[in-house]
Amino acid sequence: MVKASTNPNASAAADLIKVCDALEVRYGHRKPMKFNDFIEALVFQILELGVLEKTARDALKRLREEYVDWNDMRVATVREIEDILGHKYYLVREKAEDIKHLLADLYTAFRRMDLTNLLNAEGIETLRALPETTNVRKDMVERALLLSLDVKVFPCDEDQFKLLKFLGGVAKPLTMVQGIKKIEESLDSEQMLRLSRGLREHVHIYQSGGEDEPQIIAFGWTQKDPLGMDKPAKGGKPAPAKKK
Repeated sequence: MVKASTNPNASAAADLIKVCDALEVRYGHRKPMKFNDFIEALVFQILELGVLEKTARDALKRLREEYVDWNDMRVATVREIEDILGHKYYLVREKAEDIKHLLADLYTAFRRMDLTNLLNAEGIETLRALPETTNVRKDMVERALLLSLDVKVFPCDEDQFKLLKFLGGVAKPLTMVQGIKKIEESLDSEQMLRLSRGLREHVHIYQSGGEDEPQIIAFGWTQKDPLGMDKPAKGGKPAPAKKK
């Protein structure tokens, strides 16, 4: 006789993985990269949004080969960064500007571009305080901490958490603090990175399509919705309409 799972978070984990897998049907499965450099982990997040993994890796390689260090890249112009990424790169101007602003904000915060001595337990709180004093996004900092230091914190902003609730990943009564705590208790680091990437990609897609509220995974897509949310819900109430 098979015993039922005694893990109180097993059900929560199953719901989260179901959403993660569904998002990966559209955006692809990607094994998260590990980084030794916190800044590199931030820059890569800008590069990878909306592009294939190899495209983002190749772009990062070109940038690292072009500039001596992050300070050298910091003083480059947006146009120079844009040229290195290539004019066919997805949202190239926006990404070049984002990289430029990111490096400027880091320099303003620390007055240097070598953060090696902050990659320890004492420096983590300093790094996590970045969104309070700069324009660096909270979810990007958390993802960089998870990628570079394996700090087990779920990378998420309010829009991504709202989407996760909409897709059925966490119970609707939970606050963001409660929901994130449940995620951190239920998933391992790699699962959290996969889920956070899918949520970030989808928020980007529907917000780029002019929508402020969460949309089904099939929004703006020609395939069937992986969660079946394009079909009428039980009781005959239709699910949110699919946008094209």
